[in-house]
Amino acid sequence: MGDAVWAQVRSSAGRVLERPVSALRRERLEDHEPVWTPERYRGRRAIATWWRVTDQARHAGCATLGALDAAVSLEFDPQVVAFAAWPVRLGWAGSEAGYVPDFFVRLDDGQARLVCRPGGGISSGWAATLELLEAAGRQAGWQVRVHEGAEDAVLAQNRQRLSRWRHARLADANTARVLHQVFARPRSFAAGVKASGLPELPTVAKGLHLIWSRGLLIDWTQPFVPARSLVWSPKEAC
Repeated sequence: MGDAVWAQVRSSAGRVLERPVSALRRERLEDHEPVWTPERYRGRRAIATWWRVTDQARHAGCATLGALDAAVSLEFDPQVVAFAAWPVRLGWAGSEAGYVPDFFVRLDDGQARLVCRPGGGISSGWAATLELLEAAGRQAGWQVRVHEGAEDAVLAQNRQRLSRWRHARLADANTARVLHQVFARPRSFAAGVKASGLPELPTVAKGLHLIWSRGLLIDWTQPFVPARSLVWSPKEAC
């Protein structure tokens, strides 16, 4: 096994290309199509889900519920501007074995990051997979993160639930202005929507988007219940 890591990626024409991972340092892999998808077999009808990336036409595949949790976590991270599923396969030079990280991520400072779940990998085990990932990160200038899952189950449930209102089409400056005034002091979400005097159904959706995007604040470590959970505006918005 050589020290160099090689990568397979898919070209814009759909062909699989192989090159040293160091040659991908400036490549925007978040714009590439998957180089791999999970195999279907008897007893496995489909992957866990195709996740619609916020405000993009493309979807990111999540092969397991753990990968789905990682996708939601990436959506919630304000540093993440884009990510794609399975755009690169990594392997040591001269080796037939390989590993496909769950996600390739682009951060707001231009840095790239590989994100994967622990435990999977090439035949020699997770420790060897992690060694491969770290070598690829050094050679391509990528960060490497292992998604261990949410440190708090309630936080994960809140993120999963509120992610339904993550899309920017729900952003509305006029609604935000009214809700910032309404929630200048903490009150339950349902009471604030009612006090706003705005149409209830669209205001609920736009208000939940504000919570997701941190335009309105909640205690994420407590289960979010609209009729009971306190919501308040950031000081700078009041």
